[in-house]
Amino acid sequence: MRKWLLLALGLLAACAPQTLTPEARFRGGEIRGFAVSPEPLLLLGVRVEFQNPNPFPLPLATFGARLRVGEVTVPLDLTLPPGRKEEVLLVRLSPKGALATAQALLSREGVEVALEGRTLGQTLTFFRTRLAFPLEPPRVRRAGVNLFLENPNPLPLRVEGRLVLLGQTFQVEADLPAQGESRLQVVGFRPGLERGSGRLELVLEVPGLFRQSLVLPL
Repeated sequence: MRKWLLLALGLLAACAPQTLTPEARFRGGEIRGFAVSPEPLLLLGVRVEFQNPNPFPLPLATFGARLRVGEVTVPLDLTLPPGRKEEVLLVRLSPKGALATAQALLSREGVEVALEGRTLGQTLTFFRTRLAFPLEPPRVRRAGVNLFLENPNPLPLRVEGRLVLLGQTFQVEADLPAQGESRLQVVGFRPGLERGSGRLELVLEVPGLFRQSLVLPL
């Protein structure tokens, strides 16, 4: 009797559906927002296409799935329906916990982005890639004695530095809205110099997260 019972249990186990490992593909990333108060915070969105090959909903926690962006790890508490589903996974980067990651993300070097997990004692890597949003230099526009800077980036910028014009140096500063324009504040600038050639020596700052120096010819 015991022999037949063990055989029956074995047959039931063999007939039970086996959970198949889901697939995930990186579909891109975007900067979703930026806040200054109460502390600088950069919100990153990572688009991922999931494929659940099972005929039943599958919690990703079963595989210990986690999204890793540089030094930041985000556990994924998602349940995938059968078939294909695209998700935007949000990652919050602040100076307190992820300054190096935010700085690398805004440089040409970028950061490594990976979706990982574990099953049966083995490490899973669904994908691994790099993501970067290097800052583009502002564009200069002259209108009479006024200088305007256009910010092509999806982040606000704080700009300060100096204007070198006809052998004279002036302190400059401006707050540039994301993908917007602002007039450059020039200290001590006098009419009559607006036709001269020169350069802007600037430091661009994403407040609290990133600084970059550049020179713009006039």
